[in-house]
Amino acid sequence: MTKELLVHEKINGTDYKALILNAAQCLEDNENQINELNVFPVPDGDTGSNMSKTVSTAAKELLKDDSESLDTVAEKTAKAMLHGARGNSGVIVSLLFRGIAKGLKSSFECDGKAWAEALEQGVISAYNAIERPAEGTILTVARKCAEAAKQAAEEYNNFQYVLGVAIEAAEEALDETINENPVLEKAGVVDAGGMGWLLVMKSMYSALTKENIIEYQPKEKAIKKERADFSEFETESINFSFCTEFIITKLEPNSDTSPLKSYLGTMGDSLVMLDDGEIVKVHIHTNEPHQVLGEALKWGIYENVKVENMKSQHTSKIVEIPQSKMKDYGIVAVASGDGISQIFTELGCDIVVSGGQTMNPSTEELYNAVKKVNANTVFILPNNKNIIMTAEQVREISDKEIVVIPTKTIPQGINAMLAFNEENGVSENEEAMNELSRSISTMQITYAARNSSFDGMDICQGDYLGLLENKMIINHKNIDTVLSVFAKEIEKVGKEAISIYYGSDVSESEAERAKEYLVSLLPNAQIELYNGNQPVYYYIISAE
Repeated sequence: MTKELLVHEKINGTDYKALILNAAQCLEDNENQINELNVFPVPDGDTGSNMSKTVSTAAKELLKDDSESLDTVAEKTAKAMLHGARGNSGVIVSLLFRGIAKGLKSSFECDGKAWAEALEQGVISAYNAIERPAEGTILTVARKCAEAAKQAAEEYNNFQYVLGVAIEAAEEALDETINENPVLEKAGVVDAGGMGWLLVMKSMYSALTKENIIEYQPKEKAIKKERADFSEFETESINFSFCTEFIITKLEPNSDTSPLKSYLGTMGDSLVMLDDGEIVKVHIHTNEPHQVLGEALKWGIYENVKVENMKSQHTSKIVEIPQSKMKDYGIVAVASGDGISQIFTELGCDIVVSGGQTMNPSTEELYNAVKKVNANTVFILPNNKNIIMTAEQVREISDKEIVVIPTKTIPQGINAMLAFNEENGVSENEEAMNELSRSISTMQITYAARNSSFDGMDICQGDYLGLLENKMIINHKNIDTVLSVFAKEIEKVGKEAISIYYGSDVSESEAERAKEYLVSLLPNAQIELYNGNQPVYYYIISAE
């Protein structure tokens, strides 16, 4: 690198803005290329998509800003990324830029040394936020990038030079990820997040030198309603007037409550009944709540009962009756699929944020949901391992007490809802929700999004993939083969209460056939079928 040609000794806020805008456009243009590096063949909340959306949030904010002061622009960048962070990769990028903003605090402009220190602060911020940082990832690439920058700044205190050396180090570090991470080594690819960070650094350099610079163009956002319009349907269209919910402690633990469920099925609609062996939790819309409650008494002792007139509630919504007083607790859950969302709502969840696999919500979306909950303390159920870090970031921007229950699957989230008791304290609820969510086994059937060789398995695009606790245990062309493997796993751990949630790509008749097949394999199990209508997963199966 010829030092005489490196004219950009320092940068200010205007320069930094140009660097971020070019990085946003670069990530957007290369989104699919980064996504293709994802090793796991399951449809995922892809790394490239999450990084692109996170940085684009900052770009959109900076388009409104003309500040020349570097610390102001860096702080706005970090704040916007915090709100827009999606998925683990997006959160890590936001943490890197948060640390950079911290390193540039009170700086109108920065030279090579200041930039190296800012990169170092970014790495510290990211590493400190992650409980068990893994090497051979974006963290490794960012760390080696910052280490090289610091050494370069001592040699020649020039912003352009330091950034250039950092990029060279990032390229070497990215190539090395294939040897540092056993999963990447098997797949023969470099780390997707590391590739994204390298592209961020390269695009910044391009903007600095005016080479390959692209004007950032934000994508148009689809118009959607902020809330449902209750005046669009008549009160008379509500067929069953009373939303009836109750919890009973069973008179005979582990007894078969399918007769109770069959009876309740004749008494109304929107029935959700969950039995964990000792307690039964029921939600139903009915015109005869007294009969429903009378029948339930034959099976157990009431712990909690709530009956609400939905027609009165509907009328209240239309006339905009003021919100009730602040309550102690609220719950926000992330889920996709009308059926799954309805189950969470009927179990007492205040707001269900649409999201999950391939649709990771941003920190801002979760924050807005929390803001709408009329409660002092809000529990968040991410229900996906790639959303947990995003949920954790809500604490940084909310003035409410936020408790994240790190649920990784929908069944874990449903079990956490069952454990919640509004009479208990925050720590009691947190402990109970964590404990019950971990007690359930989750199996999922999805499809291979691409040809792949993973963990010794040769996978063809379109294969059925069977996941146990998010780890792939089988791939096959025949779904019955996958179900039979699941049945063996269920037998192995001795679980007998099975719930099957079927997805939007599965017909009711197909789902019934899958249930009957599992019944034939597990004759002693109590198996229930629900229409989850979820995307991506043909079946989500819980066993307890």
